[in-house]
Amino acid sequence: MTMKVRVTILLLSALLATAGAQAADDVQGSDAEGSLDQSIRDALIDTSSGWKLGGGLAMSDPGYVGETRRLTPIPEFFYHYGRFFFAGFSAGYLLDDGRHYRFSLLVKPEINRLHAGDNPQLQGIQTREWSLDGGANLAVFGDWGRFRIGAFHDLLDRNNGTEVDTGYQYSFHLGDWKLTPGVGARWENANLTGYYYGVSPDEAAPGRPAYSPGSAVNPYVSIGLSTSISEHWEFHGNLDYTRFGSAIHDSPIIDRSGSPTLFIGFTYSSESGWWPDDESGRSRR
Repeated sequence: MTMKVRVTILLLSALLATAGAQAADDVQGSDAEGSLDQSIRDALIDTSSGWKLGGGLAMSDPGYVGETRRLTPIPEFFYHYGRFFFAGFSAGYLLDDGRHYRFSLLVKPEINRLHAGDNPQLQGIQTREWSLDGGANLAVFGDWGRFRIGAFHDLLDRNNGTEVDTGYQYSFHLGDWKLTPGVGARWENANLTGYYYGVSPDEAAPGRPAYSPGSAVNPYVSIGLSTSISEHWEFHGNLDYTRFGSAIHDSPIIDRSGSPTLFIGFTYSSESGWWPDDESGRSRR
């Protein structure tokens, strides 16, 4: 067994061990959002057909009052054919593919959700459901790294929210490992923050006043890493931290300043060396 295989197995075992201690506390929340967003950022289009199939585990603290770390399995399915692509739960179409830019349409899930369940500190809070967002994404790239910006709106009229997500990433290699640090920010309008973090007069209780937030800007930092285990198998992981904007942080149902997410996963590729670079790019070979 090679050193890389040992390291990846140890990383997965460590996450499973930590998750096991938290499994009894598992309640639906916004824990998987960072990891699915990262999958969307890693999706791509190629001019030939190909697919990747795998999965991983995400662990996060969503920030809601009374919530603790959450463990969520994340399936990963990447398929591309011409200008169409699928990535996890998302799908898209490449509109334009230049030498240093790519512009695509994308439909993706809004994973954030809240079920009070048995959490006594959230009793009386109505369920917040996930939704489906649609929009457009532009990626600009070169030797200096990759910049992207996307705008999306709720398609199911559940939260009627709008978001703009922008970020910068730069990849480099350390031996057989590829590292990708990044920074970015996500703007959410008042409809989106109000649905997931607001408190209506009917939900108000002693110590939990009614609250109607405005729009919020949530900056984040991330670090991703990946390495090939064999000709078709690849290990990849991502750690990111999102700092809540004041409109979210001041909510009476939030008791943290931000939300960290750790994800590790494995994927099998139908083509040797095929791996998605971004949500509307071409694969590296």
